[in-house]
Amino acid sequence: MKLNDPAVVAEITALHDRYETALVSNDVEILTAFFWDSPHALRFGVAESLYGAEEILAFRQARAAVDLARKIFKTKIVTFGDDSAITTIEFLRIVGGIRHHGRQTQVWRKLPEGWKIVSAHVSLVPQSFMDHAAQQVGLPIPDSLREGVRINLERTKVIAKPLLEMTLSAATEAAPVFEP
Repeated sequence: MKLNDPAVVAEITALHDRYETALVSNDVEILTAFFWDSPHALRFGVAESLYGAEEILAFRQARAAVDLARKIFKTKIVTFGDDSAITTIEFLRIVGGIRHHGRQTQVWRKLPEGWKIVSAHVSLVPQSFMDHAAQQVGLPIPDSLREGVRINLERTKVIAKPLLEMTLSAATEAAPVFEP
């Protein structure tokens, strides 16, 4: 078995690029053709577990074609011989103004009908406090301001630490009470 044969890596890279183009354009027909047409095909998404080609197709047909664009980074492809490959990526996607950092893994097998995705998994990286708080108040943080917001949160933590570490007895009033 030859690990990462350049010809196989190039073939999988081209297929993965075509898959990504079909994904962001919501080309259900092409996306369906990439997956193994079998009840054993598997796709775990962010909020769904799909078992078999029929469930994967139904998901694709029902999925809203909005906010599908994403920026891919950290693409890794590992091939095993000339008939097996695994692709992994990380991505950033803006959905409804909210930034999502995700991961995707695909297992590819070369079958008699050609290369097919036999298993896929998509998940989101847990949000940072900054992203969660921004989402809760409906205030997206533009990329150009993210580092400044992060620095200010760190400063707030340093300022608040002594106050949070102060112990007060149960008899201590939190605020003065004025009586006539």
